[in-house]
Amino acid sequence: MQLHGQAYRVEQITASTWSARAARSLPEGTEKTASLVKAIEKASSCRVTDSSLGAQGTVLNAQVDCGSRLKN
Repeated sequence: MQLHGQAYRVEQITASTWSARAARSLPEGTEKTASLVKAIEKASSCRVTDSSLGAQGTVLNAQVDCGSRLKN
């Protein structure tokens, strides 16, 4: 998916867990995390409630809240 001219790979892991990775390296820091969160929120149409960067800092794993749309 595309967001602000940047390509992201966003995948749904479970009904409430998603992951995102930028196609090219993003600068480390809060902007990187914020960009990955926004990509997940756009792809899932849900709000990210908790997230963490993977061991190498390239993948963001996130829990989302989809309200009444959440299905298991």
